[in-house]
Amino acid sequence: MLQGALGVVGAKWSLSVLSRLTDGTQRFNELLRQIDGVSRRMLSATLRQLERDGLVLRHVYARVPARVEYELSDTGEALLAALAPLLDWGKLHQEEIADARERFDRLQLWRAAGQEMQQTNSTRQPRVPGVY
Repeated sequence: MLQGALGVVGAKWSLSVLSRLTDGTQRFNELLRQIDGVSRRMLSATLRQLERDGLVLRHVYARVPARVEYELSDTGEALLAALAPLLDWGKLHQEEIADARERFDRLQLWRAAGQEMQQTNSTRQPRVPGVY
């Protein structure tokens, strides 16, 4: 059960699409303009998956050209309501997370530099057996 729920929200663009639909019904091109970095193909696949999961409703209007709109289902709204505390936690701890990542990245660079120096020193000075 948990894995299934995480699969729904873990897809790269799912939360972006769901959050954009909180403002109401949207057409495909409106969503495409609002979500930076998503391709037409990926948005289409994401909307299809969200519709399959019952989080998004798709309405097709028989016009020329055809008009297709998307909106959150009740299940999609419930999911976003359930995720609100997680979003609040992320906002509250955003600075701490950024600091921790910066410390980790500096440590990784320091370790890599140490390993590089160690390799450089070991290749420059060949060891003589019995002499240390």
